[in-house]
Amino acid sequence: MTHSSVDPVRVSAAHPLPVWKKIAYGAGDSGFSLTSTALALLYLDFLVNIVGLEPGLAGISIGVGRIWDAFNDLFIGTLSDRTRSRWGRRRPYLLFGSLPLGLAFILMWVVPATNDQTLLALYYTGIYILFDTLFTLVNVPYIALTPELAPTYDERTSLHSYRMAFSIVFGLVGAVAPLALVDAISGPGASLADRRSAYAVMAAILGLFGILPIYLTFVTARENPVFQDLPAPGLRDSFRIAASNKAFLIAAGVYLLTWIPIDLIQFVLVFMIRDYFRLGGSERDVIFALLFGIAVLALPLWVRVAEHWNKPRAYQVGMAFLALVLIVLSLTPADQITVAFFIAAFAGVGISAAHAIPLAIVPDTIEWDELRSSNRQEAAYYSVITLIQKLVSAGTIALTGALLAATGYQQSAANQPESAINAIRFLSGPLPAVFFVAGIVLVAFYPISREKHARILRALDRKRALRHRAHLQPRAEGQPEAGRVGEGEIA
Repeated sequence: MTHSSVDPVRVSAAHPLPVWKKIAYGAGDSGFSLTSTALALLYLDFLVNIVGLEPGLAGISIGVGRIWDAFNDLFIGTLSDRTRSRWGRRRPYLLFGSLPLGLAFILMWVVPATNDQTLLALYYTGIYILFDTLFTLVNVPYIALTPELAPTYDERTSLHSYRMAFSIVFGLVGAVAPLALVDAISGPGASLADRRSAYAVMAAILGLFGILPIYLTFVTARENPVFQDLPAPGLRDSFRIAASNKAFLIAAGVYLLTWIPIDLIQFVLVFMIRDYFRLGGSERDVIFALLFGIAVLALPLWVRVAEHWNKPRAYQVGMAFLALVLIVLSLTPADQITVAFFIAAFAGVGISAAHAIPLAIVPDTIEWDELRSSNRQEAAYYSVITLIQKLVSAGTIALTGALLAATGYQQSAANQPESAINAIRFLSGPLPAVFFVAGIVLVAFYPISREKHARILRALDRKRALRHRAHLQPRAEGQPEAGRVGEGEIA
């Protein structure tokens, strides 16, 4: 007996997930979003202005950690696909990896008792590598649950929107809570030493709080046992199969062209608010609240748009809107604070589309792979995506730090040179817009429509039924192998 809402053989006839299961699964993303947003928005600034690390070295430390993270994604994704246990292929990693992940997050915000730039760079590079390894160990199996829990085209968009609602809400927590906690713990007029201690306490609070929802997902999610019976390819075969899947390559490209600029915006947003618009902590928090709050409220809009049209069309509309908003932001005069608040609200609508659509596209390509190859390798596919994304993202953060250093950015300085301000504006608007426009063009070539995906699921139902029947009676001589379904049946 399975606890899943998915019939082990007939996934095309699966019943919709209950709302409470969608909430329980979506809640699992809370800790991932909280910690990753805090790191993306604040960590470069923390290393430069709290630790005192040179911007170039800070960018390299984060970049090296992300490069390592990209490669361990592949190994962990393949490991998860090949795992067989009483808890399934994914859930053991949620159970055993969450507590070490929270502890590693705490260590990232501890300042060693040294001013040596080399030692500091080595420490933060090493601890970033440790955190990213543990993050991958839990996050990749978590994401790989999506195709099993929600096997149909529109159900995946719905489930993903629940996950993204938690992601955005706790992204807001990750954006606002760290500095608010640091200010509350250290008090007004605190010394640098007091603020360093406050950062460590903040990390302990958020790190331990962030792992609790992951255990909720472990308890409530149930994997489809039929997928444990399917073969899982090795690392080399995973690359070969993914490289031959045109739909996946396009979906991966769209995801990359969306999240590279989102990462870029997260890296420089604090700099834009403080150094260009010259806003303090309260105004910064208002901007974060507008950005993330509107993004959450807009999620149902993008689900409806995707259901009314399709996922690629919804993506094109959302990214075109976001690219336009960011261009306007980069051109807004520094003294137009009210305009900046309105732009943050409009940007939230586009950010919502970036959260809701790209990763809802990827799972549809996994059934197409299973139909062709008889393999089921969700985690390997997601790890291939994150490999490429993190390699490029690592270069992005390193180049961001290098560009700030090259344009004369001064750590902890009240006023920055015009060259550094112009670099921050360029990184906040025109450059991300270029990536979004490229994604809009690429998604037009995505080949899996709602109707085609339904045909793929029906073909998989027949294939699994034939395989099940083959287990019950031996194949006669000359009889074709069970489970062979032609590509023409779903064209």
